[in-house]
Amino acid sequence: MKLTTYALLTAAVMHGCAAAAIGERFRMLVQEVGGVFTSLEVHAPIRESEGKNHTLNNIIRDVSEEDDLLDIKYADIDPEQPKRSTPVHINALAYVKDRIDSATANIKVKWGFITLLNRNYDLCKELETNLNKTCPVEEGPIELSIDVDVPGFVPPGWFHLEATAWRDSDEKQLGRILADVHF
Repeated sequence: MKLTTYALLTAAVMHGCAAAAIGERFRMLVQEVGGVFTSLEVHAPIRESEGKNHTLNNIIRDVSEEDDLLDIKYADIDPEQPKRSTPVHINALAYVKDRIDSATANIKVKWGFITLLNRNYDLCKELETNLNKTCPVEEGPIELSIDVDVPGFVPPGWFHLEATAWRDSDEKQLGRILADVHF
């Protein structure tokens, strides 16, 4: 079964969100700042781009460039507004414009103005670990279905996620998505 870069990118995004939510650094941060931000509601605005800049759902926006290697058709989230201690199901469809042998994604997660995660992920490794799929990703359409558990200890407030992926061989951008969610 072929798998697109979107599947890789989405798996990395979800893995990155989970890592940010359950990582030891995050737990320590939450303990340190305690109630400081509980009454502060900061919404990171979605940045405009010269590319596609279209909303995929009420949380995710595709801000890829027109010549990126990935064309995301849709990304559905159930429930539409994720909640603590609730599994989230994501179903997505994308079109890969050119073969991808290996790829990397940079995932940034912010809670208000505090950066919780800024890390690169090997998308092929994430794909294999989390979805039992392998690279290369061939040109053509691909559908992704993934379930992610939202931990119960996620603090209240706005979380902003930015994910940018590129093909390793020539650093050609695969795509870029932004997500804003409030817990």
